[in-house]
Amino acid sequence: MENTIKAGIFGICVGDALGVPVEFKTRETLKAFPVENMREFGSWNQPKGTWSDDSSLTLCIAEELTKGYDLEKIGQSFVKWVKYGHWTAHGRLFDIGGTTRHSIARLIKGESAKFSGNIFEEDNGNGSLMRTLPLAFYLKTKKILKSSIRR
Repeated sequence: MENTIKAGIFGICVGDALGVPVEFKTRETLKAFPVENMREFGSWNQPKGTWSDDSSLTLCIAEELTKGYDLEKIGQSFVKWVKYGHWTAHGRLFDIGGTTRHSIARLIKGESAKFSGNIFEEDNGNGSLMRTLPLAFYLKTKKILKSSIRR
């Protein structure tokens, strides 16, 4: 299971790093110039191998879940990411989605992580879905542990 978890997290970061330089490119451009290896600069002017906010926040979640599920600590890890570049590829943030920015700003102001998200239908970006793998592993591991205790 440990290798599966590492492979999944590593896959997120590598896939993200492949995509960062071509973010916002058209389908036609990507067909003409497919991504076949790491690229530098591009959309965000970042060096090769740079992952985005999606990987950084996935890593924040994964790190906190190794200590148990605590939504407030996960939220504070997100704050560390914004303020100090925690889990960024090069120690600094270069992109943050609008919904994520608003939610973390609420955390910085002291709001509970439980209530920091926006509530409107227009606030339904896919960023949170891209960061769910650590939670899936956490829940699966917890289920495996419970079933082994019952035996």
